[in-house]
Amino acid sequence: MNAPGYDAARRVRNYNYAILNIGALAGECEAAGVPVTRLNIGDPTLYGFEPPPRLTDACIAALREGRHSYAPPCGIATAREAIAADAAQRRIETSPEQIIVTAGATEAADLLFTALLNPGDEVLCPSPGYPLYTALAARQEATSVPYHLDPRNSWLPDPQEIGRLITSRTKLLIVINPNNPTGTLYPAGLLSRIADIARKHRIVCLADEVYRKLIYSGSHHPFASFASNDLPVFTFESLSKNFMVPGWRTGWMTISNSRLLPDLQGALQKLADARVCAPAAPQYAIQEALSMGNDYLLPVMERLRRQRDLSVSMLNGIEGLSCSTPEGAFHVMAKVDLSLYPFASDEEFIVELLRKKQILFVHGSGFGTQPGDGYFRIVYLPDTVTLERVYHDLYDFLHHCRQHSGAIRQQPKTTTRS
Repeated sequence: MNAPGYDAARRVRNYNYAILNIGALAGECEAAGVPVTRLNIGDPTLYGFEPPPRLTDACIAALREGRHSYAPPCGIATAREAIAADAAQRRIETSPEQIIVTAGATEAADLLFTALLNPGDEVLCPSPGYPLYTALAARQEATSVPYHLDPRNSWLPDPQEIGRLITSRTKLLIVINPNNPTGTLYPAGLLSRIADIARKHRIVCLADEVYRKLIYSGSHHPFASFASNDLPVFTFESLSKNFMVPGWRTGWMTISNSRLLPDLQGALQKLADARVCAPAAPQYAIQEALSMGNDYLLPVMERLRRQRDLSVSMLNGIEGLSCSTPEGAFHVMAKVDLSLYPFASDEEFIVELLRKKQILFVHGSGFGTQPGDGYFRIVYLPDTVTLERVYHDLYDFLHHCRQHSGAIRQQPKTTTRS
Protein backbone atom coordinates (compact mmCIF):
# COMPACT_ATOMS: atom_id res chain seq x y z
CA MET A 1 0.00 0.00 0.00
CA ASN A 2 1.23 3.49 -0.85
CA ALA A 3 1.95 6.00 1.87
CA PRO A 4 -0.90 8.50 2.39
CA GLY A 5 -1.09 11.00 -0.46
CA TYR A 6 0.58 8.73 -3.05
CA ASP A 7 -2.41 6.71 -4.27
CA ALA A 8 -3.21 6.41 -7.97
CA ALA A 9 -6.27 8.19 -9.32
CA ARG A 10 -9.56 6.31 -8.92
CA ARG A 11 -10.28 6.67 -12.63
CA VAL A 12 -7.65 4.04 -13.55
CA ARG A 13 -8.78 1.35 -11.11
CA ASN A 14 -10.99 -0.29 -13.74
CA TYR A 15 -8.68 0.50 -16.65
CA ASN A 16 -7.86 -2.97 -17.98
CA TYR A 17 -6.32 -3.96 -21.30
CA ALA A 18 -6.24 -7.74 -21.40
CA ILE A 19 -4.09 -8.10 -24.51
CA LEU A 20 -1.02 -6.64 -22.82
CA ASN A 21 -1.99 -7.32 -19.21
CA ILE A 22 -1.80 -11.06 -19.82
CA GLY A 23 1.60 -10.48 -21.42
CA ALA A 24 3.04 -9.67 -18.01
CA LEU A 25 2.82 -13.37 -17.12
CA ALA A 26 4.76 -14.24 -20.26
CA GLY A 27 7.37 -11.68 -19.23
CA GLU A 28 7.88 -13.58 -15.99
CA CYS A 29 8.60 -16.77 -17.96
CA GLU A 30 11.00 -14.98 -20.28
CA ALA A 31 12.77 -13.36 -17.34
CA ALA A 32 13.42 -16.86 -16.04
CA GLY A 33 15.01 -17.80 -19.38
CA VAL A 34 12.00 -19.66 -20.82
CA PRO A 35 11.02 -18.48 -24.33
CA VAL A 36 7.32 -17.90 -24.95
CA THR A 37 5.41 -18.09 -28.23
CA ARG A 38 3.34 -14.92 -28.01
CA LEU A 39 0.10 -15.12 -29.95
CA ASN A 40 -1.57 -12.41 -27.92
CA ILE A 41 -0.73 -9.21 -29.80
CA GLY A 42 -1.26 -8.31 -33.44
CA ASP A 43 2.13 -7.02 -34.53
CA PRO A 44 2.79 -8.30 -38.07
CA THR A 45 6.40 -7.09 -38.05
CA LEU A 46 7.30 -9.70 -35.42
CA TYR A 47 6.56 -12.45 -37.92
CA GLY A 48 8.27 -11.31 -41.09
CA PHE A 49 5.62 -9.01 -42.57
CA GLU A 50 7.15 -5.85 -44.02
CA PRO A 51 5.58 -2.55 -45.09
CA PRO A 52 5.51 -1.58 -48.77
CA PRO A 53 8.93 -0.08 -49.63
CA ARG A 54 7.22 3.03 -50.99
CA LEU A 55 6.03 3.86 -47.48
CA THR A 56 9.42 3.52 -45.84
CA ASP A 57 10.97 5.50 -48.70
CA ALA A 58 8.46 8.32 -48.13
CA CYS A 59 9.16 8.39 -44.41
CA ILE A 60 12.93 8.33 -44.92
CA ALA A 61 12.69 11.07 -47.53
CA ALA A 62 10.78 13.25 -45.06
CA LEU A 63 13.54 12.84 -42.50
CA ARG A 64 16.31 13.53 -45.00
CA GLU A 65 14.46 16.64 -46.16
CA GLY A 66 14.54 17.94 -42.60
CA ARG A 67 10.91 17.33 -41.63
CA HIS A 68 11.78 17.39 -37.94
CA SER A 69 9.48 20.19 -36.78
CA TYR A 70 6.11 19.90 -35.10
CA ALA A 71 3.35 19.07 -37.53
CA PRO A 72 0.05 20.99 -37.42
CA PRO A 73 -2.06 19.67 -34.51
CA CYS A 74 -4.60 17.98 -36.79
CA GLY A 75 -2.04 16.69 -39.30
CA ILE A 76 -0.13 17.89 -42.35
CA ALA A 77 -2.27 19.17 -45.22
CA THR A 78 -1.22 16.57 -47.81
CA ALA A 79 -2.09 13.72 -45.45
CA ARG A 80 -5.52 15.11 -44.57
CA GLU A 81 -6.30 15.82 -48.21
CA ALA A 82 -5.33 12.26 -49.16
CA ILE A 83 -7.47 10.80 -46.38
CA ALA A 84 -10.47 12.89 -47.44
CA ALA A 85 -10.05 11.90 -51.09
CA ASP A 86 -9.78 8.21 -50.19
CA ALA A 87 -12.87 8.51 -47.97
CA ALA A 88 -14.85 10.13 -50.80
CA GLN A 89 -14.05 7.20 -53.09
CA ARG A 90 -15.65 4.94 -50.46
CA ARG A 91 -18.78 7.11 -50.10
CA ILE A 92 -17.74 8.62 -46.77
CA GLU A 93 -18.81 12.26 -46.46
CA THR A 94 -15.99 14.34 -44.95
CA SER A 95 -13.41 17.01 -45.75
CA PRO A 96 -9.77 17.69 -44.80
CA GLU A 97 -11.04 20.02 -42.07
CA GLN A 98 -12.93 17.10 -40.50
CA ILE A 99 -9.87 14.88 -40.13
CA ILE A 100 -7.45 14.60 -37.22
CA VAL A 101 -4.22 12.63 -37.64
CA THR A 102 -3.35 10.86 -34.41
CA ALA A 103 -0.71 8.72 -32.76
CA GLY A 104 -2.40 5.56 -33.96
CA ALA A 105 -6.13 4.86 -33.78
CA THR A 106 -5.59 4.41 -30.04
CA GLU A 107 -5.04 8.13 -29.58
CA ALA A 108 -8.06 8.86 -31.76
CA ALA A 109 -10.17 6.82 -29.33
CA ASP A 110 -8.61 8.59 -26.36
CA LEU A 111 -9.40 12.01 -27.82
CA LEU A 112 -12.99 11.13 -28.69
CA PHE A 113 -13.81 9.53 -25.34
CA THR A 114 -12.27 12.46 -23.47
CA ALA A 115 -14.14 15.04 -25.54
CA LEU A 116 -17.52 13.26 -25.55
CA LEU A 117 -18.12 11.35 -22.33
CA ASN A 118 -19.15 12.52 -18.89
CA PRO A 119 -19.45 10.36 -15.75
CA GLY A 120 -22.59 8.25 -15.97
CA ASP A 121 -22.82 8.29 -19.78
CA GLU A 122 -23.29 4.92 -21.47
CA VAL A 123 -21.29 3.44 -24.34
CA LEU A 124 -22.65 0.54 -26.38
CA CYS A 125 -19.70 -1.79 -26.99
CA PRO A 126 -19.64 -5.04 -28.96
CA SER A 127 -19.06 -8.14 -26.86
CA PRO A 128 -16.63 -9.58 -27.67
CA GLY A 129 -14.83 -6.43 -28.74
CA TYR A 130 -11.56 -4.56 -28.53
CA PRO A 131 -10.87 -3.99 -24.80
CA LEU A 132 -9.41 -0.51 -25.24
CA TYR A 133 -12.91 0.92 -25.53
CA THR A 134 -14.22 -0.46 -22.26
CA ALA A 135 -10.99 0.67 -20.59
CA LEU A 136 -11.34 4.22 -21.91
CA ALA A 137 -14.99 4.35 -20.87
CA ALA A 138 -14.02 3.28 -17.35
CA ARG A 139 -11.38 6.00 -17.21
CA GLN A 140 -14.05 8.61 -18.04
CA GLU A 141 -16.30 7.07 -15.35
CA ALA A 142 -18.78 6.16 -18.08
CA THR A 143 -20.55 2.80 -18.27
CA SER A 144 -19.84 0.20 -20.95
CA VAL A 145 -23.03 -1.56 -22.02
CA PRO A 146 -22.29 -4.73 -24.02
CA TYR A 147 -24.29 -5.72 -27.06
CA HIS A 148 -23.66 -9.34 -27.92
CA LEU A 149 -22.15 -10.86 -31.02
CA ASP A 150 -23.71 -14.25 -31.66
CA PRO A 151 -21.22 -17.11 -32.24
CA ARG A 152 -24.09 -19.16 -33.73
CA ASN A 153 -24.61 -16.45 -36.34
CA SER A 154 -21.02 -15.85 -37.46
CA TRP A 155 -20.45 -13.49 -34.53
CA LEU A 156 -22.87 -10.88 -35.90
CA PRO A 157 -24.85 -8.52 -33.64
CA ASP A 158 -28.62 -8.31 -33.37
CA PRO A 159 -29.78 -4.76 -34.22
CA GLN A 160 -32.94 -5.31 -32.18
CA GLU A 161 -30.83 -5.96 -29.08
CA ILE A 162 -28.88 -2.76 -29.73
CA GLY A 163 -32.14 -0.86 -29.89
CA ARG A 164 -33.38 -2.38 -26.63
CA LEU A 165 -30.20 -1.40 -24.80
CA ILE A 166 -30.41 2.30 -25.64
CA THR A 167 -31.37 4.59 -22.77
CA SER A 168 -31.45 8.33 -22.19
CA ARG A 169 -27.81 8.05 -21.05
CA THR A 170 -26.53 6.33 -24.21
CA LYS A 171 -23.94 8.63 -25.78
CA LEU A 172 -21.83 6.48 -28.10
CA LEU A 173 -22.24 3.33 -30.21
CA ILE A 174 -19.14 1.41 -31.29
CA VAL A 175 -18.97 -0.77 -34.42
CA ILE A 176 -15.77 -2.71 -35.17
CA ASN A 177 -15.59 -3.98 -38.74
CA PRO A 178 -13.80 -6.30 -39.37
CA ASN A 179 -14.27 -7.19 -35.74
CA ASN A 180 -11.41 -7.66 -33.32
CA PRO A 181 -11.30 -10.34 -31.87
CA THR A 182 -13.59 -12.46 -34.08
CA GLY A 183 -12.54 -11.43 -37.59
CA THR A 184 -16.19 -11.05 -38.63
CA LEU A 185 -16.97 -8.84 -41.65
CA TYR A 186 -20.33 -7.06 -41.41
CA PRO A 187 -22.76 -7.12 -44.37
CA ALA A 188 -24.16 -3.88 -45.78
CA GLY A 189 -27.74 -4.55 -44.71
CA LEU A 190 -26.75 -5.04 -41.08
CA LEU A 191 -24.70 -1.84 -41.02
CA SER A 192 -27.59 0.08 -42.54
CA ARG A 193 -29.97 -1.18 -39.84
CA ILE A 194 -27.54 -0.22 -37.07
CA ALA A 195 -27.12 3.23 -38.60
CA ASP A 196 -30.91 3.68 -38.68
CA ILE A 197 -31.14 2.83 -34.97
CA ALA A 198 -28.38 5.29 -34.06
CA ARG A 199 -30.00 7.97 -36.22
CA LYS A 200 -33.40 7.46 -34.58
CA HIS A 201 -31.92 7.88 -31.10
CA ARG A 202 -29.42 10.64 -32.03
CA ILE A 203 -26.37 8.68 -30.91
CA VAL A 204 -22.78 9.40 -31.96
CA CYS A 205 -21.13 6.42 -33.69
CA LEU A 206 -17.54 5.22 -33.67
CA ALA A 207 -16.59 3.00 -36.63
CA ASP A 208 -13.33 1.13 -35.96
CA GLU A 209 -12.11 0.10 -39.42
CA VAL A 210 -8.39 -0.35 -38.78
CA TYR A 211 -8.45 -3.80 -40.48
CA ARG A 212 -10.58 -2.78 -43.45
CA LYS A 213 -8.06 -3.86 -46.10
CA LEU A 214 -7.29 -7.24 -44.53
CA ILE A 215 -10.27 -9.25 -45.79
CA TYR A 216 -10.27 -12.67 -47.45
CA SER A 217 -13.37 -12.37 -49.62
CA GLY A 218 -16.35 -10.11 -50.09
CA SER A 219 -16.33 -6.35 -49.67
CA HIS A 220 -15.81 -3.99 -46.79
CA HIS A 221 -18.64 -1.49 -46.38
CA PRO A 222 -17.68 1.67 -44.45
CA PHE A 223 -20.17 2.36 -41.70
CA ALA A 224 -20.05 6.09 -42.46
CA SER A 225 -21.33 5.41 -45.99
CA PHE A 226 -24.72 4.79 -44.33
CA ALA A 227 -24.64 8.07 -42.38
CA SER A 228 -26.50 10.14 -45.03
CA ASN A 229 -26.49 13.74 -43.83
CA ASP A 230 -27.97 13.21 -40.38
CA LEU A 231 -25.80 10.75 -38.44
CA PRO A 232 -22.46 11.78 -36.88
CA VAL A 233 -19.85 9.06 -37.41
CA PHE A 234 -16.20 8.99 -36.37
CA THR A 235 -14.26 6.54 -38.53
CA PHE A 236 -10.95 5.30 -37.12
CA GLU A 237 -8.19 4.02 -39.40
CA SER A 238 -4.43 3.68 -39.27
CA LEU A 239 -1.36 2.59 -41.15
CA SER A 240 -0.57 0.04 -38.44
CA LYS A 241 -2.33 -3.13 -39.61
CA ASN A 242 -3.25 -2.41 -43.23
CA PHE A 243 0.30 -1.30 -44.06
CA MET A 244 2.32 -3.33 -41.52
CA VAL A 245 3.80 -0.41 -39.56
CA PRO A 246 2.31 -0.57 -36.04
CA GLY A 247 5.36 1.10 -34.49
CA TRP A 248 4.94 4.24 -36.56
CA ARG A 249 1.87 5.14 -34.46
CA THR A 250 0.08 6.83 -37.32
CA GLY A 251 -3.70 6.82 -37.46
CA TRP A 252 -6.59 9.21 -37.96
CA MET A 253 -10.22 9.93 -37.25
CA THR A 254 -12.51 10.99 -40.07
CA ILE A 255 -15.61 12.90 -38.96
CA SER A 256 -18.80 12.64 -41.00
CA ASN A 257 -21.55 15.23 -40.48
CA SER A 258 -19.46 17.33 -38.12
CA ARG A 259 -21.93 20.22 -38.57
CA LEU A 260 -24.24 18.30 -36.23
CA LEU A 261 -21.78 18.53 -33.35
CA PRO A 262 -19.75 21.77 -33.53
CA ASP A 263 -19.19 21.80 -29.77
CA LEU A 264 -17.69 18.31 -29.85
CA GLN A 265 -15.45 19.13 -32.82
CA GLY A 266 -14.28 22.23 -30.96
CA ALA A 267 -13.43 20.11 -27.92
CA LEU A 268 -11.48 17.71 -30.11
CA GLN A 269 -9.55 20.62 -31.59
CA LYS A 270 -8.63 21.81 -28.08
CA LEU A 271 -7.38 18.34 -27.13
CA ALA A 272 -5.44 17.97 -30.39
CA ASP A 273 -3.82 21.35 -29.82
CA ALA A 274 -2.84 20.46 -26.26
CA ARG A 275 -1.02 17.29 -27.26
CA VAL A 276 0.79 19.32 -30.00
CA CYS A 277 0.80 16.76 -32.85
CA ALA A 278 1.05 13.15 -33.94
CA PRO A 279 4.50 11.84 -35.02
CA ALA A 280 5.44 14.02 -37.96
CA ALA A 281 7.67 11.99 -40.33
CA PRO A 282 5.25 9.05 -40.88
CA GLN A 283 2.51 11.48 -41.88
CA TYR A 284 4.41 12.04 -45.10
CA ALA A 285 3.77 8.38 -45.97
CA ILE A 286 -0.04 8.62 -45.69
CA GLN A 287 -0.55 10.09 -49.15
CA GLU A 288 1.70 7.41 -50.62
CA ALA A 289 -0.12 4.66 -48.75
CA LEU A 290 -3.59 5.71 -49.88
CA SER A 291 -2.58 6.16 -53.52
CA MET A 292 -0.88 2.82 -54.10
CA GLY A 293 -3.84 0.47 -54.51
CA ASN A 294 -4.02 -3.01 -53.00
CA ASP A 295 -1.54 -5.01 -55.10
CA TYR A 296 0.96 -5.01 -52.23
CA LEU A 297 -1.59 -6.95 -50.17
CA LEU A 298 -1.86 -9.93 -52.53
CA PRO A 299 1.10 -11.88 -51.04
CA VAL A 300 0.15 -10.71 -47.55
CA MET A 301 -3.39 -12.06 -47.81
CA GLU A 302 -2.21 -15.25 -49.52
CA ARG A 303 0.03 -16.00 -46.55
CA LEU A 304 -2.60 -14.97 -44.00
CA ARG A 305 -5.16 -17.18 -45.72
CA ARG A 306 -2.88 -20.23 -45.40
CA GLN A 307 -2.33 -19.49 -41.73
CA ARG A 308 -6.02 -18.86 -41.12
CA ASP A 309 -7.09 -22.07 -42.86
CA LEU A 310 -4.49 -24.11 -41.00
CA SER A 311 -5.62 -22.61 -37.68
CA VAL A 312 -9.29 -23.29 -38.29
CA SER A 313 -8.65 -26.84 -39.47
CA MET A 314 -6.36 -27.85 -36.62
CA LEU A 315 -8.35 -26.16 -33.86
CA ASN A 316 -11.55 -27.85 -34.99
CA GLY A 317 -9.66 -31.16 -35.08
CA ILE A 318 -8.94 -31.14 -31.34
CA GLU A 319 -11.47 -32.66 -28.96
CA GLY A 320 -13.36 -29.98 -27.09
CA LEU A 321 -12.17 -27.07 -29.27
CA SER A 322 -14.12 -25.21 -31.93
CA CYS A 323 -13.97 -22.01 -33.94
CA SER A 324 -15.55 -20.32 -36.94
CA THR A 325 -13.65 -19.03 -39.98
CA PRO A 326 -12.60 -15.36 -39.76
CA GLU A 327 -13.47 -13.20 -42.76
CA GLY A 328 -10.95 -10.48 -41.99
CA ALA A 329 -7.95 -9.42 -39.88
CA PHE A 330 -5.63 -12.08 -38.41
CA HIS A 331 -7.34 -13.33 -35.26
CA VAL A 332 -9.49 -16.35 -34.58
CA MET A 333 -11.86 -16.61 -31.62
CA ALA A 334 -11.84 -20.22 -30.44
CA LYS A 335 -13.75 -21.99 -27.70
CA VAL A 336 -12.63 -24.68 -25.28
CA ASP A 337 -15.39 -26.82 -23.76
CA LEU A 338 -14.69 -26.28 -20.07
CA SER A 339 -16.95 -29.19 -19.16
CA LEU A 340 -14.35 -31.54 -20.63
CA TYR A 341 -11.30 -30.03 -18.95
CA PRO A 342 -10.35 -29.11 -15.36
CA PHE A 343 -10.42 -25.32 -15.77
CA ALA A 344 -12.76 -23.05 -13.86
CA SER A 345 -12.50 -20.22 -16.41
CA ASP A 346 -11.06 -19.15 -19.74
CA GLU A 347 -8.28 -17.25 -17.96
CA GLU A 348 -7.26 -20.28 -15.92
CA PHE A 349 -6.99 -22.26 -19.16
CA ILE A 350 -4.80 -19.54 -20.72
CA VAL A 351 -2.54 -19.28 -17.66
CA GLU A 352 -2.05 -23.04 -17.37
CA LEU A 353 -1.25 -23.34 -21.07
CA LEU A 354 1.37 -20.62 -20.68
CA ARG A 355 2.93 -22.33 -17.68
CA LYS A 356 2.97 -25.81 -19.18
CA LYS A 357 3.64 -25.10 -22.87
CA GLN A 358 4.90 -21.48 -22.96
CA ILE A 359 2.17 -20.49 -25.43
CA LEU A 360 0.30 -17.24 -24.89
CA PHE A 361 -3.25 -16.62 -26.10
CA VAL A 362 -5.74 -14.09 -24.66
CA HIS A 363 -8.76 -15.18 -22.63
CA GLY A 364 -12.12 -14.30 -24.13
CA SER A 365 -13.35 -12.58 -20.98
CA GLY A 366 -10.68 -9.95 -21.67
CA PHE A 367 -12.80 -9.06 -24.73
CA GLY A 368 -16.13 -9.22 -22.93
CA THR A 369 -17.28 -12.85 -23.08
CA GLN A 370 -18.20 -14.72 -19.91
CA PRO A 371 -15.27 -16.48 -18.15
CA GLY A 372 -17.19 -19.75 -18.05
CA ASP A 373 -17.85 -19.78 -21.79
CA GLY A 374 -14.27 -20.80 -22.56
CA TYR A 375 -13.47 -18.45 -25.43
CA PHE A 376 -9.95 -17.34 -26.26
CA ARG A 377 -8.30 -15.35 -29.06
CA ILE A 378 -5.35 -16.51 -31.14
CA VAL A 379 -3.30 -14.23 -33.39
CA TYR A 380 -2.29 -16.43 -36.34
CA LEU A 381 0.48 -14.22 -37.71
CA PRO A 382 3.36 -16.77 -37.37
CA ASP A 383 4.23 -19.01 -40.31
CA THR A 384 2.49 -22.36 -40.68
CA VAL A 385 5.43 -24.33 -39.27
CA THR A 386 5.22 -22.37 -36.02
CA LEU A 387 1.44 -22.61 -35.94
CA GLU A 388 1.52 -26.38 -36.44
CA ARG A 389 3.88 -26.70 -33.49
CA VAL A 390 1.63 -24.49 -31.38
CA TYR A 391 -1.49 -26.49 -32.16
CA HIS A 392 0.21 -29.83 -31.57
CA ASP A 393 1.49 -28.52 -28.23
CA LEU A 394 -2.05 -27.34 -27.48
CA TYR A 395 -3.34 -30.82 -28.30
CA ASP A 396 -0.70 -32.41 -26.04
CA PHE A 397 -1.61 -30.05 -23.22
CA LEU A 398 -5.32 -30.81 -23.44
CA HIS A 399 -4.67 -34.55 -23.93
CA HIS A 400 -2.67 -34.57 -20.71
CA CYS A 401 -5.47 -32.76 -18.91
CA ARG A 402 -7.95 -35.43 -19.99
CA GLN A 403 -5.77 -38.49 -19.91
CA HIS A 404 -7.72 -39.91 -17.00
CA SER A 405 -11.14 -39.25 -18.55
CA GLY A 406 -10.66 -41.06 -21.89
CA ALA A 407 -12.52 -40.37 -25.15
CA ILE A 408 -9.71 -38.41 -26.82
CA ARG A 409 -10.07 -37.74 -30.50
CA GLN A 410 -7.22 -38.66 -32.82
CA GLN A 411 -4.39 -36.11 -32.93
CA PRO A 412 -4.97 -33.50 -35.67
CA LYS A 413 -3.22 -34.12 -38.97
CA THR A 414 -0.46 -31.83 -40.15
CA THR A 415 -1.39 -29.91 -43.28
CA THR A 416 0.69 -27.62 -45.50
CA ARG A 417 3.97 -26.16 -44.37
CA SER A 418 5.52 -22.87 -45.40
